[in-house]
Amino acid sequence: MSRKNYLYSSGEFAKLTGVNKRTLHYYHDIGLFCPEIIGENGYHYYTCFQFAQLELILTLRKIGLSIEEIKEYITRLSDESFSQMMEKKKKLIDESIKQLLSAQSFLEQKAERLKLGMQSEDGNIELCTLPQRKIVLSSLIAGKYDEKDFSIAAEFSLRLKNLFHLYDSFGSRIPVKNIQEKNFDSYTSFFAYCPHTSEIYDEILPAGKYLRAFCIGNWGKLPDIYQKILAYASEHNLKLTGYAYEEGLNEMALNTQDDYITMITIPVSDASEKKI
Repeated sequence: MSRKNYLYSSGEFAKLTGVNKRTLHYYHDIGLFCPEIIGENGYHYYTCFQFAQLELILTLRKIGLSIEEIKEYITRLSDESFSQMMEKKKKLIDESIKQLLSAQSFLEQKAERLKLGMQSEDGNIELCTLPQRKIVLSSLIAGKYDEKDFSIAAEFSLRLKNLFHLYDSFGSRIPVKNIQEKNFDSYTSFFAYCPHTSEIYDEILPAGKYLRAFCIGNWGKLPDIYQKILAYASEHNLKLTGYAYEEGLNEMALNTQDDYITMITIPVSDASEKKI
């Protein structure tokens, strides 16, 4: 056969397109992408006009179409069918990107929390400045963690899944008033931080000064930590405001309950400041 300049053997075509030669043979065997010419010697030859067709097939595979879906589409090529397919796949890709970004944010947050926990000391209390943060809240809880509260926790976990695509960890919050009255287990709701870009949130924790304390061990140690927080605030002329936010730092690297690290964060102001 007299070859033309626009014809390429399977090997040449595979090299030029970056596709394995076996893949070309497989596509031919299943009738998805066939050589334009098969010589008398049985050799396969592709034309320069087939580059775009193969690129389309490879792109459709990348965005998740099955072989059967691609074969069905190719048999009824039209601008309308292509537009409809692309719109459908674009939505799926956008959703996948959203989920991947949420997963990335989740892992970064966990790594940051774990690092903070590894650097913490039991009973340590510090004054820090934190940026503005958005939070979502659960339904009201009784604070004793009975069966009803655990049901609310399960519902809240599902809500986080629906909102942010992940079963994110969440903490509890307790009014400062309850702490001052020594009701250290009178929680009112669960809370979770939202992704920075989220437009969905229930409240905003303002940027400003916060007291941050750490408790290493089971939850039975928390009342002693709160007593220390009250003493620290009094000694440093600080006024506790709003809620205390409790969150675990090492749920994903926990061996026993005695290794559990709880971080308590409470907004504060200077007790000597007067509102105008």
